Amino acid sequence: MKIRWTNDSIRLRITPTELDALLHDEAIAEALHIPGGAIWEAVIRPSPRDATRLGGDAHCAVIYLSSEDRDRLADATQEGVYFSEADHGVRYFIEKDFPCVHPRALEAMEPPSETFSPPTDFAERKSAV
Repeated sequence: MKIRWTNDSIRLRITPTELDALLHDEAIAEALHIPGGAIWEAVIRPSPRDATRLGGDAHCAVIYLSSEDRDRLADATQEGVYFSEADHGVRYFIEKDFPCVHPRALEAMEPPSETFSPPTDFAERKSAV
């Protein structure tokens, strides 16, 4: 899972294997172990009987994903599912990870990763941004 967060949003990009785990009611997680002992973690936890919501604590963000939203995410025509917590002004997203359309900097040393096949118009839409 790839994670990008700002002061008012969190964006989680998942692989096909991670989507498959969610479809089998398994939680997926990513943890960053910071020198000094701190850990920051993001979790997507299937929540079949509840509405999708954002929760967690000081070191862990958890998206509790409803069955309905999990099924929307599994739909091949959907690139992601998008939510907001109006009371807190936080937006959160789960998106499918597609291949990059621009070259990656060698200095980033990003290993190859598993991605979804992009939609037919994906490259054109991303190059227009």
